[in-house]
Amino acid sequence: MKKYLIPTAAVVVAAALGTPYYLGVKAEESLTEQQKLLQESGFLTVESHQYDRGWFSSTETTVIRLKPTLLQNTQKYLPDNLKTVLQEPITVINHVTHGPFAGGFGTRAHVETEFQYHPETKKVLDRFFGQQKPLTMTNTVYLSGDGKLTLNIPAFDYEELSGIKLNWKGFGGNTDYSQGFKSYRHDYLAPSLQVKLADKGDVSLENLRFQSETEDGLTKLALGKRSITLDKFLLQWKENIDYNVKLNELVNLVTNLQIGAFINPTGTIAPSKIEVSKLRFDTQTGEVDKFINSEGRFQFESLTYGEDKYGPLDINVAAEHLDAASLLALKNKIAEVSVKKMSEEEIQASLIQTVKNEASGLFTNNPVLNVKTFKFTMPHGDVDVSGKLAFKGLAAKDLNNLGDMLKKTEADFNMSVPQKLLEQLAVNQASSLFSVNAEDEAAGRASIDDINETLRLMVDSTIKSMASEKYLTLENDNVKTHLTLQNSELKLNGKVLQSDPEPEFDEADFPNN
Repeated sequence: MKKYLIPTAAVVVAAALGTPYYLGVKAEESLTEQQKLLQESGFLTVESHQYDRGWFSSTETTVIRLKPTLLQNTQKYLPDNLKTVLQEPITVINHVTHGPFAGGFGTRAHVETEFQYHPETKKVLDRFFGQQKPLTMTNTVYLSGDGKLTLNIPAFDYEELSGIKLNWKGFGGNTDYSQGFKSYRHDYLAPSLQVKLADKGDVSLENLRFQSETEDGLTKLALGKRSITLDKFLLQWKENIDYNVKLNELVNLVTNLQIGAFINPTGTIAPSKIEVSKLRFDTQTGEVDKFINSEGRFQFESLTYGEDKYGPLDINVAAEHLDAASLLALKNKIAEVSVKKMSEEEIQASLIQTVKNEASGLFTNNPVLNVKTFKFTMPHGDVDVSGKLAFKGLAAKDLNNLGDMLKKTEADFNMSVPQKLLEQLAVNQASSLFSVNAEDEAAGRASIDDINETLRLMVDSTIKSMASEKYLTLENDNVKTHLTLQNSELKLNGKVLQSDPEPEFDEADFPNN
């Protein structure tokens, strides 16, 4: 009996001593995989990395910073305090305990992460967090290589003599991941933020939550679903705000049309408030062979803008049969330009060039844009649009000519839009084209209201004319039509839309001087 006892005890001791070391090796493998992902990210630079493995515990030290070129493109939009935090390096120290019980039964390792900040960064963070750690993170790696990462930012109350106040209720959540991060699930929540901008206004949000399930596809594109929800967002201001919205950039992305002067609204927003409740944005992306299908749904229950009430809103749009290789090319180009020192015009030109060349397959593989739902209740009435837009047989060279694109574009939409909305759109677009001489307005000879009323009458006249010709129907002050486009032929309610011919003039029509 004794002759078996000693070898058995030796095996048990060897296993007890050897298991933590072996799991330490496996833990290093897991953390090395995560380190590789960090190095491959498009926005971080790993300045140094060191792993010191011991028998029962190890230490991993990494120095990271945001890529300077990334900040060069975005820093003009950031406040000075945030610039300081983002510009300096951060030392990330992982204190690793390995063994089958390190993070509970069945684990390779448990990691407690310590963040060390540059003195200037620490000075800024201490103003908000005081003696609290601004960020805490733990990582439990299971025997299978799967794991769970938990992250938390603590709450704080901040106030300045200027009257600026911030009440932050914290942020936290976890990421569950598979071995090698081939798939992962996020779930993070920010319960509340209240900002008082002295006497200029207020900002607040409640229960901002992000959830996702992601896995790698065969085409190296991330697949899965994401959800962002927000219970309430409030912004109110007490001073005028100038705005300039560049809507033309979306159009210019794939065409050479220069129509910014007509669709770029500019002006001043008077003191008011915006309040949104029950906002939700969901996306889902999948792949079939070498093509991607992606769907997004944007909703909110209500929107208050000044005295006007909007909502509910429900937009559900799917992009189908998208060429995966082209999407990947566009994604890589976006990552590339984001870390280069480039002007907005240079970035735009680079992306357009990619869309028309390496990523042209997005248009040449018969993609379909499916507007499943677009319903919006507005003060003017209800908007209801649904239908499909498809490119069929489009070639890369067609992207340089709008006429050639239209020949291979098919559309089929049912539309219902309030007439008052169309009138208001005409007024808004014209506001950047017309002006009234101050002397004439003061003398009562003309005013911007006269111009606006004229525009409304013109829209009303056009709608009635088109209704009489059966291009559309009027029902409860809503303009309804069935729009189709095929072979460059546009039909409304099944009738080919024909514009009136330009009048012809002869020299005899003009009086002699």
